[in-house]
Amino acid sequence: MKKQILLLPVALLLITACSKKEQKSEPVPPSAVTRIVGIGKVTPQGGISDLAAPVSGIVKQLNVQTGDNVKKGDVLLVLDNTDASLALKEADSRLATQKRNIQSAKNTVEQERVALNEKLRLLNDAHELLAAGATTGENVRELQSDYDQGVLQMKKLQSDLDAKQAQLRELSAQRASSVTELGRTQLTAPMNGTVLDITPRQGEAVTMYQTYARLAPDAPLVVVAEIDELFAGKLALGQACSIVLVGDSIPVAQGEILRISPDLKKKSLFSDSGNDLEDRRVREIEVSLRDIKKPLLIDTKVECTVKLN
Repeated sequence: MKKQILLLPVALLLITACSKKEQKSEPVPPSAVTRIVGIGKVTPQGGISDLAAPVSGIVKQLNVQTGDNVKKGDVLLVLDNTDASLALKEADSRLATQKRNIQSAKNTVEQERVALNEKLRLLNDAHELLAAGATTGENVRELQSDYDQGVLQMKKLQSDLDAKQAQLRELSAQRASSVTELGRTQLTAPMNGTVLDITPRQGEAVTMYQTYARLAPDAPLVVVAEIDELFAGKLALGQACSIVLVGDSIPVAQGEILRISPDLKKKSLFSDSGNDLEDRRVREIEVSLRDIKKPLLIDTKVECTVKLN
């Protein structure tokens, strides 16, 4: 019984100590916080571009590899263009034939115009001769009928020429479409940058809208970080930031907030597992990089400490 009586005060002391310890670990209220830390990644300003194939096809030629620097318009890869080339040749052939048909129709119209002018001259002369009594009314009527038929024939030939010219415009549009389709088999860089990844190999198939390469634009590196929603209202443009590598304590760069997202996002864009079950949300910020102490690679995960004003 004495042992049990002695143990009771000890237990009470332990409970009291634990209670005090728990009280000491209460979270610091947001109003007292002077620094907030977010997890982020190094990325080119504007983000990385995932390039999608505009058409399907077989890779005929690869012009770049991972790590290559490219300029806007450089051909990254070429798809098999046999069908597109044949379509363009066929369009060129139809276009050339139609141009010859139009030229022939123009010649016919011009010949008919000369003949019609001559018929009009003869008709006018006949009217003068009839007035002078030097010809008959029957002759004038025949010339008038011949001229009227010539006018109708002229309208028919002109209408035929107009139709051929309309067909030429349609064929020209078809040829332009064939040129576009042929050009789409050459996949080009939309900007100056560095090829981070190029997926297909020569001889492999690429489907329309499939991502075939990742391109980092020639832009300054920044950190895109996420700040817990508890401190989202304390962020402001221009706030100073310190950047450290995850698991380290020595800053590798300094910076300031350049951009703050207007909304809260689900946590977390930077989760390696992609299975973060926390329902807290985050606010995204973009931070400049200066005073860089060591090279930072794209997609390097870092901690970003924001110094509150």
